[in-house]
Amino acid sequence: MIDARGAGRRALDAARRAAPAWVAAGILLVVGAVLAATGAFTTAVHEPERLTVGDEVRLSTYTVSVRDVELADAVEDQHVEADPGETLLLVTVRLENLTDRAVGVGTTADRITSRLVNATQALLALSGVDDLESARIWHDETSVRSPLLQPDVPADITLAWRIPTAALDAEDIALDVYDAKVRTGKIILSSDVVTWRRGEHVARIDLGLGG
Repeated sequence: MIDARGAGRRALDAARRAAPAWVAAGILLVVGAVLAATGAFTTAVHEPERLTVGDEVRLSTYTVSVRDVELADAVEDQHVEADPGETLLLVTVRLENLTDRAVGVGTTADRITSRLVNATQALLALSGVDDLESARIWHDETSVRSPLLQPDVPADITLAWRIPTAALDAEDIALDVYDAKVRTGKIILSSDVVTWRRGEHVARIDLGLGG
């Protein structure tokens, strides 16, 4: 004959012993739901610092600040001019190379590819304008293109983009600044080959062209 009372007591004792685990699990579920509802498990999105002309961005490999912004139809000494419906946007930036080797602006120099401009995922990129061509680059109006940045020597470099004239009505034309992730070659013979790759979006410099 089955002892119903004994079986009932054993079941009750088992439920009591299991209760703390069930309670803890319930609390964890509730806490998890609250954290999820408040966005605690959402990956944080980094917002770039909003800056204006004259502000400096200092990173581990270089510094940059926008010194001047101009609009033009042509720059004769550089043999560049805007097509009908376009305007030349000239952004003069002060760049300083903080590494111990010379780097090129828009070109490879001393086996270092800086990717500062005119590269897939450039470190300095114009935002707020679609369908851009590559920028023209010069140190001053009479210099050759693709200037070099010597270590610890600030240089004023002009970046010239041909943009649609209609884009000048936009309020969000800016220069985006990205940190550089320095990558070196893995083979002995190429260990001195260095590439700066786009890192974190650290700043957005308003060029003051809107409206």
